[in-house]
Amino acid sequence: MRRVLPFALTLSLALLAGCRAKPTGRCTSSADCKDQEGYGRVCVDGMCQECGQDADCKEGFLCEANKCAPVQCKQPSDCGGGKDCQHGRCVALPAPAPAPEAAKPECDDQRPCAGGASCEAGKCVAPKVAADCFAGEAEGGGQRLQPVHFDFNGAALTNQDTATLQKDWQCLQGLKGRKVTVEGHCDERGTTEYNLHLGERRAESVRRYLSQLGADPKSLRTISYGKERPIDPGHDEAAWAKNRRAEIVVR
Repeated sequence: MRRVLPFALTLSLALLAGCRAKPTGRCTSSADCKDQEGYGRVCVDGMCQECGQDADCKEGFLCEANKCAPVQCKQPSDCGGGKDCQHGRCVALPAPAPAPEAAKPECDDQRPCAGGASCEAGKCVAPKVAADCFAGEAEGGGQRLQPVHFDFNGAALTNQDTATLQKDWQCLQGLKGRKVTVEGHCDERGTTEYNLHLGERRAESVRRYLSQLGADPKSLRTISYGKERPIDPGHDEAAWAKNRRAEIVVR
């Protein structure tokens, strides 16, 4: 019996030595990783890993996904196309931004500009009209070109009138697409019916002369206001001379 006890004790110690816990790779510090076979020697986030940063690897290697990997590049030419060398690694370059679509033209031969604008290099450009084309705002809306004036009871155009209308016609060239109305006016003398007829004759004289200059007669509307819209409210010859007129109104 005395011989059996020492033998049993020796066997129990041997069994305990052979049943040490298997390594799990878990750690609280790198010191816990030194004796864990099959695992790295650096504690990273509670697990024994081969590396946690490039400094944990030997020269010529970098730490990638907690493994030491050879340096991939030293300069961009070491990487393939579409990649750049960044900190020893070949990194894919971002895809270039798509080229912006060419802007569609505002106008062309099939799509002309509205309002008298001209098409220049695919863009509608407003007509250039000199400021001295206009005499002011028209009653009822629109702008008045320079007026022409008539003798008492007359509807004939003088040389001065035709010179004014030639300038008005040049202005109208830059206002293509606008509605054009020729208004005939009279002074306060005479009956309403007579002055309406006289104003129509004056407007027609202007329309006919503009047509001779090249205007489309169908695009020129005429109207007579007789003595209803004086530009000067006076009751003397100076006021009457101003009111005996025809005006071209564009809207």
